[in-house]
Amino acid sequence: MSNLSNYVVSPLQNAVYHNPLSNLARNWEVTNTPFLFNHEVSGDFKITDQKSSGRCWLFATLNTLRFVAGETWKDVMDTKDLEFSQSYLYFWDKYERYQQYLRYFVEINSKSDSDDKCHQIVNLCKDPLGDGGQWDMAKEIVKKYGIVPKKVYPDSYHAKASAGMNSVLTEMLKQDWVTLSKSSNVETLITTMMVTVFNVLVSYLGKPPTTFDYKFTNKNKKPDVWKNLTPIQLLEKSGFNPEDWVSVVNDPRVENPYNKYYQVLYLGNVKFQHVGWLNVNINRLKELAVKSINSNKPVWFGCDVGAHRDRDSGVHDVDIINYKQVLGLTNTMTKEDRLRYYHSVPSHAMVLTGYHSDDSHVQRWKVENSWGSSSGINGYLLFTDRWFDEYVFQVVVHKDLLTNDEKIQLSQVYKLINPWDPLGTLA
Repeated sequence: MSNLSNYVVSPLQNAVYHNPLSNLARNWEVTNTPFLFNHEVSGDFKITDQKSSGRCWLFATLNTLRFVAGETWKDVMDTKDLEFSQSYLYFWDKYERYQQYLRYFVEINSKSDSDDKCHQIVNLCKDPLGDGGQWDMAKEIVKKYGIVPKKVYPDSYHAKASAGMNSVLTEMLKQDWVTLSKSSNVETLITTMMVTVFNVLVSYLGKPPTTFDYKFTNKNKKPDVWKNLTPIQLLEKSGFNPEDWVSVVNDPRVENPYNKYYQVLYLGNVKFQHVGWLNVNINRLKELAVKSINSNKPVWFGCDVGAHRDRDSGVHDVDIINYKQVLGLTNTMTKEDRLRYYHSVPSHAMVLTGYHSDDSHVQRWKVENSWGSSSGINGYLLFTDRWFDEYVFQVVVHKDLLTNDEKIQLSQVYKLINPWDPLGTLA
């Protein structure tokens, strides 16, 4: 285009100028995909709402757990209003993560100067106390601290709008790093620092309960109560064992071969290093998701939720917005390309609760979200199978679904992943 002064703006370009692209290029045939599924896990619960916070991974964890608890308690109570406190896990994740990031800093800072040390410090500083998290982090918090009903420990203002709290905690953490960098009495200092952290978290989120009475409506529509429970005792009553659930990802990058187990450096909360996953091809990932739903178990999963979606209908499909027709653009990037260049990363965790298949082929997936009932289709989303292939990265399933070889791989760390890796992104 040598002479730009002669360029003539087309009517279509004028239309784009004045209108949202999602309206002009929306594929209405795709948005009308029927919200019908012939395979679903049992349980009918109200949609949860994480409000203005990044706690999706904790909501997904407890939404998964309540399907198990609902099945365990279906002959004891009316489970339609069953909901566990996300803030309770949130409190203890903040507490444990703060302590862990103190220790990460001490270890990294003690290393001799190198490019790796510089990168690790920079990465540590980016968002150490943000709201995002991973399945292994949720698992460790649930194992150590148990669960409580939401009515026992409801959301505070700051649980629902966490930016201000996170800013204060991050400033505290970095100030503590400075203090630790100038002292050799690390353990005593960390103990003192964590007392302050606990006090601050109580101010923001409330004091977490150590015992409580769980009041509910029983199957005879009468008030009932389990008295003087601890959070660990309620977890045991639920029938959910966090150790039984494992993280499986689809990372198509050639340098990370399939059927191997990976862990991320300096990413964790209760344990110094624990976040990890088994890498499999996308067909195996979907097979595990299908088998889990068929066994009446929901699937915690992580995806790039903002890619190729229609916010109004809740439908996600790779062709839902026709960029080529309107802008003349064609995207030739593969899933591997998008991951390698941080164009697509797991940004949100939710729960798969169903799928629809025809002639043994999955056509679409039912997704329970945590953005309230006004989002999507009464709080649910719909993924076409093509979208699943391209933008779902991780599922959490019961370990009984794995092959013997896959179970063996879970105990053998093939490779440590750098903490700035795109799959180290916290949902």
